[in-house]
Amino acid sequence: MEQPLSSYNFTFVGGPQSIYIFETRFGAEYEIKFKPSGYLVDNPEFEALVFEMVIVLTYNPYEPKLPPVDALMSATIRSIVADFFKAHKRVVIYICDDSDSKADSRRKLFDRWFGRYKAEIFVKLNVPLGIDEEGMAYSVELISRFDNPHFMAIYESFKRTISGEK
Repeated sequence: MEQPLSSYNFTFVGGPQSIYIFETRFGAEYEIKFKPSGYLVDNPEFEALVFEMVIVLTYNPYEPKLPPVDALMSATIRSIVADFFKAHKRVVIYICDDSDSKADSRRKLFDRWFGRYKAEIFVKLNVPLGIDEEGMAYSVELISRFDNPHFMAIYESFKRTISGEK
């Protein structure tokens, strides 16, 4: 698998969640999963094309702290997303987890990662989900290849699903 030198080597493990793994120079280990998520669209035609991207820190030698900031993370995740999109008309949905009240930080980091690369092969749309009683804004990101003929239809289908429209 050819990858730019500016990213970590990664391995495609496969399986139903299309798992990729890599290790950073700091010894932290990550899994990037693409979970089939057809339930997020209201059109059965698109169910097989929609995936949720999940980034999991599987080993952290710095517990209880997070691993150091790593400049190669963005290039590695971009390379993994590009590999996942090879020859497929897929749409990836990234939901910023807020179980630890850090969703806004994750969204900003994700925007920075993909802001550098989206003009190359990706299109990314932010879909606001609303604001909670504490003023925290929630959103998800939809990412696709530029040449995906279904992207806008999937985007509209996703918006209808999250808003409860039919």
